[in-house]
Amino acid sequence: MTSGTPERPSRRRHIKSRSGCKNCKKRKVKCGEERPRCRNCSRRGSLCDLADDSTVPDAPALQPAVSPPAPAPDAPDSQTTSLPLPGAPTTIYDGAGLGGFTVLDLELLHHYTTSTGPTLSSDPVTRHYYLVDVPKLGFSHPHVLYSILALAASHLGHFRPESRQYYYAEATARHTAATSIAAPLLSNISVENSVPMYCFSSLTMFISFANLKNDDPFFDASNVIPGWLTLFRGMRTILEANGRAMLSSSIAFLFRSRGNVNDKGGPQQQQLTDHEALREFQDYLDTCTSDEQTRQPLLSAFGDLRTAFTSFYAKEQQLGGNEDKTRSIFTWLYKIPDGYIDLLRQKDSDALCILAFFCVLLHMLEHHWWLKGWGTHLIDGIYTAVGDAHHAWIRWPIQEIGWVPPRRGGLYQITTPAS
Repeated sequence: MTSGTPERPSRRRHIKSRSGCKNCKKRKVKCGEERPRCRNCSRRGSLCDLADDSTVPDAPALQPAVSPPAPAPDAPDSQTTSLPLPGAPTTIYDGAGLGGFTVLDLELLHHYTTSTGPTLSSDPVTRHYYLVDVPKLGFSHPHVLYSILALAASHLGHFRPESRQYYYAEATARHTAATSIAAPLLSNISVENSVPMYCFSSLTMFISFANLKNDDPFFDASNVIPGWLTLFRGMRTILEANGRAMLSSSIAFLFRSRGNVNDKGGPQQQQLTDHEALREFQDYLDTCTSDEQTRQPLLSAFGDLRTAFTSFYAKEQQLGGNEDKTRSIFTWLYKIPDGYIDLLRQKDSDALCILAFFCVLLHMLEHHWWLKGWGTHLIDGIYTAVGDAHHAWIRWPIQEIGWVPPRRGGLYQITTPAS
């Protein structure tokens, strides 16, 4: 006998999924898990979190190259600096886009526009260029953007000593990515890429100055001179490419004279500002060698350096301020002949003595964070490299900097020049 109650059809079983979107889970409805946005979220116009899993599949790992050290227990800001910091992209740029930027990159870009950029120049026109125009250029030229981030990381490392190694590692990672993009372009400077390449070179110069001094040993067997000294060779190549077209480009205003002392420091003005030590070394160079190929680069480099000193010592030029002084050292680095660079690579004592005089100017600009410590760092290496006979010629730079030579045999090795 059959029952009068109709038999209910059995429900089809389905496998439950725990990978649905958060909106569907909250509403307790089945999520179709369509990507990049499930059907339910599309119908309701809601933001679906499944998009996060599909739009950045190749994002680099968020592991820092160097873990930030924990601050000392008695550090006043230990509650904030002990928090883990996000890491840097560890992959080399492959030209596929600007994906893979991290929270740290956003912090670095913000730090550049609020803190680092204003430190690069005291001239309002040049400062505006670094604050506004350079970041804009970075959005279409990744090597410029990566260099901005690297410089900001170096700046943070300078003022956060408890995490210095971490920030310098992050700066290196980003500048390596920038260099991998820029390097192939150096051999083909064109009118179109000259402006971003100049920006990359100028930022690289600041980064090189800002590097830890112990990471760029001055008298290493494979790196005789500091990196920033040779970087100006690259900047000169860019500026002089295509018939000096850069001087009529969109950034030509950066190269126009704004009353720089180098344009009006003639022989009479130079004589008034020359220290006796400069004149004595000039007389020495005039007679130190009969080899014209060696003497001419030395005379040219030292003559331009004496002109740079005018920016620092001429009373009537004090109104020019620090901008004229900074420009004067950049002008000297830009103008020094290749023959002088070659002599430095050979550790020629006379060439090193000229660099010792340049250390005085670097020391006088140590209020710039990116120049901090370079004067004493270089004079230390120079003193070690030159022979005892040349220690007398760098006595005045040593005194101006306030550096103390190492003691050997119980006596300080500073003598009087032979007459």
